[in-house]
Amino acid sequence: MNDSAPQGQTEGSTDPTSPDNEALGRRRPREDEVSLLDILLVLTRNKTLIVRTMLVFTLLGVTYAMLAPEEFTSEARVVREAQEGGGGGLPGGLSGGLAGGALSGLGMSLGGTASGLTPAAYPDVLQSREVRLAVVRDTFRFPDVEKRMTYVEYVNRPAGSLSTVLDYTLWLPWTLKGLLGKAVSGSPAPAGMTDTGELMIPSEEEDAALKSISNKISASVDEETGLMTISVTAGGPQLAASVAESFLDHFSTRVREIRTEKVRERLEFVEGRFEEAEQELEAAEERLAQFLERNQNPTTASLQFRRDRLQRQVSFKEQLYSELQSQLTQTRLDLQRRQPVVTVVEKPLPPMNRSAPQRTLIVLLYLTLGGLIGIGGAFVSFFIGNIKDSQRRKKVCEIKRSIPIS
Repeated sequence: MNDSAPQGQTEGSTDPTSPDNEALGRRRPREDEVSLLDILLVLTRNKTLIVRTMLVFTLLGVTYAMLAPEEFTSEARVVREAQEGGGGGLPGGLSGGLAGGALSGLGMSLGGTASGLTPAAYPDVLQSREVRLAVVRDTFRFPDVEKRMTYVEYVNRPAGSLSTVLDYTLWLPWTLKGLLGKAVSGSPAPAGMTDTGELMIPSEEEDAALKSISNKISASVDEETGLMTISVTAGGPQLAASVAESFLDHFSTRVREIRTEKVRERLEFVEGRFEEAEQELEAAEERLAQFLERNQNPTTASLQFRRDRLQRQVSFKEQLYSELQSQLTQTRLDLQRRQPVVTVVEKPLPPMNRSAPQRTLIVLLYLTLGGLIGIGGAFVSFFIGNIKDSQRRKKVCEIKRSIPIS
């Protein structure tokens, strides 16, 4: 009789599927599992590092919050008026004759319908180069400058000693980036001049002012009401209101220019034609007067025919002159009627409270950031220590295996 154990089983062997071994496996914690106690242990061991990091970042946050320049935001609200229809063609008086019909057709082609500006396009008009360029050329009183100056002069004024030190220390990467960008792009295009003496192309100083003021202005439009809100941020309450008012004025002017562009083209044409007709009428009247002075009692048929022809020319020029004068008056009235297209609902006023910096929020953000960095540093230190301990244990085990033990 064979009392040996069944094949495949030996003394001391264990069955991993047995209930006892399963319970034992559950009681043995895995080495790679991290419990809440382990996390608390890491935090308590490195509490000094965490607290010091939070204190350093809190100090940085307080310093930045106290040194950050104050900013104020002034708001204005405008709404577009309902457009008046019609007014594109010439009066009916010019549509009768040959010259009038030609003028009427040309007047219709120049006039047409008014330029359509929807409220959705207002923010683009507000931040257009024409409006911004007009604003930066205006003069303002800046809080840190004694005299009034243009925005271009303020942006391009000589930097202070502190700013120069910061540019070549803390902000050195950005300073080098700017210098490299200028070297790659080359010298800017020269500023051209129009006949009226205005710059067609912004100069280098004006281009810097345009970029600077673009960050100060924002606009939003309510799609239901068409109400546009203009917000301007500046370094002082009075400056913010002044810049907002300048934007509002030049924006209204630009909208009127776009809105009345076709009417102004028609007015320019009618004024030119009216001047020509006036000169032609004076010349015809002068020729008739000279003829009558030389021939007070024309008796021959040739002289009578020439007198009648000169009188017909004067009559035609008088009719054309009268019609063009009526058209000129009508076009001027039409231009005047189309002028007020933007209504100011709320004028910009100096704000009572600053919009930035939010010092409490800045300190809290720096405090939170310091805590997160401190906790991250604690865990990094913990894992590095574990790695070193694991390597040390491996070395000790290797030494033990290499030394024979009796």
